[in-house]
Amino acid sequence: MKPRIKFRIDKDLILSILVGIVGSLVALGMFFLSGYMITQSALGAPLFALMILIVSVKMFGFLRAVARYIERLLSHRTTFTMLRDVRVQFFKKLLPVVPDVYRKFNSSDLIARMIGRVEALQNIYLRVYYPPVVIGLTAIITMITMFNFSYIHAVIICVSMIATLIVIPWLSAKRARILKRQVNEVQGRFLSRFYDYKEGYDELARFNQTEYYKKQVLEQLDAYENIQAKEQRFLSLYEYSLNIVAMISLFFTLYLGVIQVQNQQLDVVYLTSIVLMMLTLFEQAIPMSNVAYYKADTDEALADINEVIAHPTIQGHESMKMSTSSERPLMQLRDVDFKYWNQSTYVLSQIRLVINKGEHVAIVGPSGSGKSSLLQLMLGLYQSDKGEVLLNQQYITQIVNEDKYSYINALLQTQQLFDGTVRENLFSKQEDDVLREVLNQLGLAHIDLDRAITLSGQTLSGGEIQRLALARLLLKPAAFWLLDEPTTALDIHHTNIVMDLVHKHAETLVVATHDLRLLPNFDKIIVMQEGTILEEGSYQDLATKENGYLQQMIKINAS
Repeated sequence: MKPRIKFRIDKDLILSILVGIVGSLVALGMFFLSGYMITQSALGAPLFALMILIVSVKMFGFLRAVARYIERLLSHRTTFTMLRDVRVQFFKKLLPVVPDVYRKFNSSDLIARMIGRVEALQNIYLRVYYPPVVIGLTAIITMITMFNFSYIHAVIICVSMIATLIVIPWLSAKRARILKRQVNEVQGRFLSRFYDYKEGYDELARFNQTEYYKKQVLEQLDAYENIQAKEQRFLSLYEYSLNIVAMISLFFTLYLGVIQVQNQQLDVVYLTSIVLMMLTLFEQAIPMSNVAYYKADTDEALADINEVIAHPTIQGHESMKMSTSSERPLMQLRDVDFKYWNQSTYVLSQIRLVINKGEHVAIVGPSGSGKSSLLQLMLGLYQSDKGEVLLNQQYITQIVNEDKYSYINALLQTQQLFDGTVRENLFSKQEDDVLREVLNQLGLAHIDLDRAITLSGQTLSGGEIQRLALARLLLKPAAFWLLDEPTTALDIHHTNIVMDLVHKHAETLVVATHDLRLLPNFDKIIVMQEGTILEEGSYQDLATKENGYLQQMIKINAS
């Protein structure tokens, strides 16, 4: 069963519905008595009788105010509790699918779903299910009571409430969902384009592309405003149709009431009371004017949230088993196919690879050949569409993250820094002397441990950021290292220092690189092209292979 957001019905919700029904009935009773009082005063009723009616009306008004306050308190507390539960559920279910979920959703879309879509669910109780339940039960009680005065008016209430609570919302719901989906799609395109424009403004300015992208942002904004206006017109029509039902019902209430009075089927004393009560009943039904919109909005929000957490990722639940046999491979990839959800072609195809314990393996190939995707699969960040990725004879995606990451040291192409000091960014509890020694080994002697670092890393150069990330690995003991372009942004001198340290500390090593100078130091070379393994073997064998890909690359590099 796919993960879904679950809602629980708590006592506050039930109490708020009961109090809401009581408050609505009190309001109906208050206006019924008001109409009765008006009629009796016109007919010359005794003063003491009118005083009793006035006191009763005031008492009903006070009870209505108390009931409304309690109902609002309970219903809003229910909503806040529900939002808390949804956020906790969403966060817990989101963690296991990151980063595989980025195969389908970009950052702006995911942020919109995490924040905007969750916030939209605040209306699911207050404005979607609460109004029709309270109004419907109130109308049923009113109809039963009305049979004692006029069965015709009871029928009018029944027909009008069926139209208001069921027929019109049902007819409007499908159209509202379509419009809401269109609004969200256009909004998503606008936010995505605006996010690109904002984040890449400096780059666009350097290439004189700011006006072009600004025009695209404004076009998406116009499209968003137009679809919002279309949605608003529909909602106005929906509200107008509810008002038409109310006016027709009131007309027939008064018209049939007059006929009943003339035929002596209804006491004239109750006619004004019935009319005022009907007015009050339709006043209670005013929240129904927003039900279609909020129903479509919450349905779409719930579908968006469930789509994220239902992302098909196998959850790690097995402890890692350490193999003592040197004959079994440390890692195996068997006929692995992989592609991103927004692509029609496979990034990796029919990958067969064996990594033995103690091997140092280099993966080379042109940009876009699939090296980074292969390393991410080996790390268990993504799951393959076909085939198996095994670590110590276990599926990599089924191993508990804590066990997996304690055994593997990984370096991806992009490094994440955090606001704080250098010491805090090293993620190590070791003494400052040890931290200092590692930084010195990496050529970072000039960087103080208390130096402030920003989230964007603007206080460090690209090479310093790369070596700081490598320092994290050197301070974390692990047997298996997976590194993606570890020498990016480093000069030859620092490249040699870094790779000497990596080879020294890593028992088993897999490195994706473009630097052909490093290859003689590896036990095995994997050559990739267009998502497939083209060649595999020792550096000596591949470098001397006639018309081999690596041989050609070495010749080109030498020239």
